Amino acid sequence: MRVIAKKTLRDFWEKHADCEQALKSWYQEITKANWQNGNELKNDFPSVSILNNGRYVFNIKGNNYRLVVKINFEFQLVWIRFIGTHAKYDKINANEI
Repeated sequence: MRVIAKKTLRDFWEKHADCEQALKSWYQEITKANWQNGNELKNDFPSVSILNNGRYVFNIKGNNYRLVVKINFEFQLVWIRFIGTHAKYDKINANEI
């Protein structure tokens, strides 16, 4: 999978250093993957939440942070749509962001 854009993750961990390793690990796992659908993703990340519109929510660093991505399995693309704390996550509509 190709992640767009790693810079978003980097900018976030520069402000929240406690999640740097967790985000780097997530990135490495994602870029090695070749999932064809959400079920295959769920096999590797059982705690991922599947939303509408091709969006998925990952729990980062022991569920301290939330990462919302949009995935196009056909083209093997992952777009980072949001990363933040639970409080900030609760203020967004993850299905539309």
